[in-house]
Amino acid sequence: MSQAIPRVQRLVIITGLVLATAYASVGFVHQERAVRRLTSEVTQRQHDLDATRQEQQTLTAEIAALNDPVHYAQYATLVARHTLMLTRPDETLFIVTWQSGGDSHGPQAPRSTDWKALLHAADIPNP
Repeated sequence: MSQAIPRVQRLVIITGLVLATAYASVGFVHQERAVRRLTSEVTQRQHDLDATRQEQQTLTAEIAALNDPVHYAQYATLVARHTLMLTRPDETLFIVTWQSGGDSHGPQAPRSTDWKALLHAADIPNP
């Protein structure tokens, strides 16, 4: 009986150490997974923030360009010429209409204006 108590104590101590090690390992794995998940979330949010800042810089540059009187006058002239079909005294305005060969049964929806392409075609600097 005197030898059984130290064996039981050693068995309890070893079992306790194994259980503590297993618990610590499971906690470590769980913590590593949480760190990876949070790191990927932070990376995604940082990417979104960078994209938003780039868009903000682009819009700020466009606003600055429109606040410049010369650029604003060029832009207003281009819009007036395109929308109102205004011409200069030495120009002739031709209005050309056609229907595509594939769908001539109904009216087509008007397309939106590509202002950046018009500005580029008119050699107006676009930020």
